[in-house]
Parts: sequence; structure tokens; C-alpha cells
Amino acid sequence: MNIRATSRVLGVIGDPVAHSFSPDMHNAAIAALDVDYCYVAFHVLPDRIAEAIHGMRGLNIRGLNVTIPHKLAVMEHLDRISEEASAVGAVNTISHEDGALVGYNTDVYGILTALREIAGLKTLPAQCVVLGAGGAARAVTYALGMQDAVQRVTLLNRTVARAEALAGDMEKITGKTIAVGPLDAETQRRSFADAGAVVNTTSLGMYPKVNASPLVDVRAVHPGLVLCDTVFNPLETQLMRAFKSVGAPAFGGLDMLVFQGARSFAIWTGVEPPTDVMKNAVVKRVRREA
Repeated sequence: MNIRATSRVLGVIGDPVAHSFSPDMHNAAIAALDVDYCYVAFHVLPDRIAEAIHGMRGLNIRGLNVTIPHKLAVMEHLDRISEEASAVGAVNTISHEDGALVGYNTDVYGILTALREIAGLKTLPAQCVVLGAGGAARAVTYALGMQDAVQRVTLLNRTVARAEALAGDMEKITGKTIAVGPLDAETQRRSFADAGAVVNTTSLGMYPKVNASPLVDVRAVHPGLVLCDTVFNPLETQLMRAFKSVGAPAFGGLDMLVFQGARSFAIWTGVEPPTDVMKNAVVKRVRREA
């Protein structure tokens, strides 16, 4: 990659941020397209968010991704926020557009594109289940709830009160029924029975705790139930293996990661990046660090 005086800066802010795969993905796309950008990681502490966003303006940084724990905190420092980001209550992409800082949420695009293009669900199932009730669950529940084909989304979470709060928000926004329940064997059995898709938004199974899983009993899974796990490291999780063991299709979080990143890249540059190149960059690093 040839960084010049004319190169526009892209980056990611987070705390911590050294683990981020975003520089690998985006710099691979930049090199493949030979466009005049570079992508770097900025470690920003929570009490420095205002300064960081002010610095983005002052340094004319073209775009930033935003990761944990800053997705909510950055919003008050932006000039405009997209409809999706406002509904989800989180910004993961900031674009510097004609002097204004605009916040987007590309996780919504990422999960819908992964479900349609990778999982093969061109029409989403009427009944869907989301495991977890954190930030990723907000994006996924909104994405599913806004689809005409989806009639009901069920949120299963260890802390039911947190799922209830999320369900209340999303019912108002999407107009769909958002049910809730605990993350236990009986509730999973009942919720999975009529569902066509499950999206895991919990971190259970993520490296280094690769043997963990939010699935209590594999007998709850039927062969027609499609799994999308948002965990991408490892590339195949314990949860994915459990679904596959009973003949159910299972897909990891790598494609969602790549698609949301590709959407950010296109917002910043106006160019659609090569998602295969971005995906290969992440796979290489995951295997290198395994």
C-alpha cells in the first residue's frame, strides 16, 4: 500500500481496539482497488470521545468505524444520524460529508445481506429468534422487524428484563410482535419449533472461550432452522457445529462482518469494495492467531 500526502484517512475508534479486524479488511480492499486511502486504528478512551470527534473534523478524516463502547456516545457529537442508526440507537460508521459528520449503522445491512446472500433466505421466515439482547441484538431485531415477511421476532436472553426493554422499543419502531423469554432449554424448544431462522448475537463461543454456546439442548433444533451466528472468531463455533449435527444449516459471523464493513467502505469512498478480498484478509488473520 502506497501512502502519499494526498491519501485520505479512514479508521476505527474503540476501547480496546488492538484486536480489531477492520484494518485488515479495509486495507486489503484499498490495496486491491488501488484507491488513495489508508485505514488505521485509534485507541480512544471513553472520556475522550468528544475530543476524538472534534479531531476528526480538524484533521479532515474521511471516515471512522465505531466499535465498543462508543457506538452510543458518539451520537451527540454528530451533525446528522441516519434513520437506521437512530432506530437502533447506535452508530458504527461516521462519514465526513461536506463539512458535516453523519452517523450510520451498517450492521443492519450486514445481517440482512448475510441472511439473503449467504444463508439463502431470499424471503425471510415469518418467525425468527434472536439470542441475546445487547447492542448487536438491537440491530438484528430492527433489521428483521422491518421486513414485510417477518411477522414475529422472539428475543431470548439470560436477563429477561433487558430483553423486555428491547422488545418494547422495537415493537414501537417496527410495528411487529416482539416476544421475549429466558435463555433456557424449554423456552428454546418452544421458540425454535415454529421458527425458520435463529440469529445468535451473544458472545458465547467467541475466542478464546470457544467451547461455550447459548444452545442448552441440541434437541430443540430442527433441520429446517437456519442459524446465523454473529461470532466470527473462530470461523466455526460450537453453536454452528451443534446445528450442523442435526442437519440444520449454520453460518458464521464472518460474512456479516464483511458486509457491514463493505457498506461503510462504499459510504466513504463511493466505490463498492471486493468482499472476497476483505473476507480472505480476515480469514488469514484468524488462522494465523489460532
